[in-house]
Amino acid sequence: MIWRWCVGLTLLMVGNVQAQFEFEPEALSDSSVVVLAPELQGSVSALEMGDVVGAIVELQDIVRRDATHGQALRLLASAYLKLKDYTQAIATCRQLVGIDSTDTSMRVALGYLYQQLGDLSQAEQYYKEALMLDARVVQAYQGLGWVYLYRGELEKALDMVTETTERAHEYAPNYILMGRTLTAQGFFEDAVIAYNRAFALQSSLRDTYGILLQELRLRHGIKR
Repeated sequence: MIWRWCVGLTLLMVGNVQAQFEFEPEALSDSSVVVLAPELQGSVSALEMGDVVGAIVELQDIVRRDATHGQALRLLASAYLKLKDYTQAIATCRQLVGIDSTDTSMRVALGYLYQQLGDLSQAEQYYKEALMLDARVVQAYQGLGWVYLYRGELEKALDMVTETTERAHEYAPNYILMGRTLTAQGFFEDAVIAYNRAFALQSSLRDTYGILLQELRLRHGIKR
């Protein structure tokens, strides 16, 4: 059966103007068309129907029988993420790294998960490891950007915006990071331009981040 990896770890962030990490990574998903192992069909169906706990039980059983089952491990990490069980998700992602030490997506995933636990040092380490393996990984630059922004290292955050722009100039979430960083620096009109650019590239971002643009306009009398 041909299956597009849409149930895998997508890590789509939801709106939170105080979030520490707000990019829209595909880091833990595999968008390619793959052949779904037959033994996973039950757990995939359970995830699609919202039965996360049931899916976890099935996937744990599969992994106990085959600790190198990559598809099962990805789905298991996805299920843990849905429950916000970051500790178990980290352990599962580490298993995947053990299977394939060149998997940059798992480094980005671990960076994200450690950030959710508030461990910015570990998050930074894994993002940098991902970039050592492949300097083209946009999500790693974005992850580092949000880490630096949260620490108040604003120039470093903008450096990550620049790195992303050079590789994917139409990557809309990058302009959200830019807008947040410019706002923190006091460049309010430039921040408005950045947000407008993000929304022009991906209109759905307005639902989550439109309030940031509204606040800038109201507080600073920006008309554009």
